[in-house]
Amino acid sequence: MGKGNAPNYSAAFMNTLGQVMPPGVTGTGKPGELFIEGVGVRKFADMRQDIIYDRVLFTPAAIPASTRFVFFRDIQGKTRQDTNMSQSGRLPQGDEAIVYRMNIMPQGDVDEADMRLIISQGYAEAVMDDDNTVKSGPLPTFPSAYGTYGNEQTTLNLATVGVITNGIPSAGANPRLMIPHYISEGRTFRFDIVFYTLTTLSATCYCFVIYDVLRVRPLR
Repeated sequence: MGKGNAPNYSAAFMNTLGQVMPPGVTGTGKPGELFIEGVGVRKFADMRQDIIYDRVLFTPAAIPASTRFVFFRDIQGKTRQDTNMSQSGRLPQGDEAIVYRMNIMPQGDVDEADMRLIISQGYAEAVMDDDNTVKSGPLPTFPSAYGTYGNEQTTLNLATVGVITNGIPSAGANPRLMIPHYISEGRTFRFDIVFYTLTTLSATCYCFVIYDVLRVRPLR
């Protein structure tokens, strides 16, 4: 597609897309256009459903009071297993994203007792532009739509072991944001998990933060 050419999305496609998005994002009825609350009408040359994710190690195991773990910022030395961010705190040049769901997922191999501590003691903040908190609350208010769930039987002693997750691993169990967050080109963002009191885990462990997004490339 050449620069300045109109996208090939039909009006019907755009209207359907608007219907599956949360309030705040709607199709205008014109090819390649979306209306985003707080932003206005934008024309897009490309769009796809995607995720933005980052994994951070909770260390030390005895987490001191007021410790803040920051996601989407420190990406040096990380692999695709850890993150799909290529720049610290921002999207690649030319990319923008509409965030419609935020998920916190402690890694599946976290000890059951540790999982309970993380969920009960952690506090989360989604931040844009360094100082604009767009959503915050205890960890259960950011349930994971991903991960394991239920019980498993160990092979060593045939004991039944509970598997704990931050909410049910179902997209329906994590409501979409009523007002989606628009990450425009150059806009910075991060996600913080804070432990305000001493939280002592049995071992260090990893935790993911996952944004469900519509990844878009605006028409230039």
